[in-house]
Order: sequence, then C-alpha cells, then structure tokens
Amino acid sequence: MDSKQLFLREIHSIIKEYAEVGEQLKQPDKELSWEEFDLTENEISALSAQKFTAESISAIEKIVRDNIMGAFHSAFCLLDGVSDPASENEEDVWVGLKLEEKQDDDEDEEFLHDELYSSYWDWHDLNTNRNNSQK
Repeated sequence: MDSKQLFLREIHSIIKEYAEVGEQLKQPDKELSWEEFDLTENEISALSAQKFTAESISAIEKIVRDNIMGAFHSAFCLLDGVSDPASENEEDVWVGLKLEEKQDDDEDEEFLHDELYSSYWDWHDLNTNRNNSQK
C-alpha cells in the first residue's frame, strides 16, 4: 500500500474521531487532554445550561470537523511550501519540509508529536509579545 495514501486516510479517521464532541458538550469535564485548555467553572456552567439536540450536536461536530480539516490543510500547505509561515526575518525563504518514510536507522531523530506541545509555549510567548507591542 502507498504510505502517503495510508497516512492521508488515517488523517481523515483522526479528524472524524476528534470532531465527535457531542458527549463533551453535554457533560463537560473540567480537565481536558492538556491542562492549558482546561475549562473554567463558568465555561462548564455555560455548556451545561445548553439544550443540545441531536441536530445541534451534528452541526457543531460538522463545524469542528471542517475546522480540523482546514488546520490539517494549512499545515500540509506549509509542508508543501505553497504557503509561508510567519517569519521574524522577511528575507527568509520558505521552501517547505519533506516527510519521508522512516528507515530502520532513524532511531535518533526528534519526533514532531513530542515537539508539538513544547512548541506551543514558544508560539504563545511570540504571539503575546506581538500583541503587546501592537497596543
């Protein structure tokens, strides 16, 4: 089987799974999968006060799924080099990144999934500084 097609099909399964938020909306839990996004008591109360129907849950899940699909599409555009990341140096040229099938001798490489959460803080600090300097 073609590895790229297998990967892309699996992405669609992941998108569908993560978009299924109906039970979380009906019975919100304060603690989410990452503590930075935990819900406040006011947010939990607001969700609990809603009268979700099967149709409203379906609509919300479609919106979430569409947004996740858009996020993956934008990430893949960055990988493909057809869009540019925000750069501190306007002269930098972004050519994209290449994902390749792993080889047996790739044991020492860093993993993107490990770097995702830690890179959040770099992004957070950079955007906080940008927003503060624009005020």
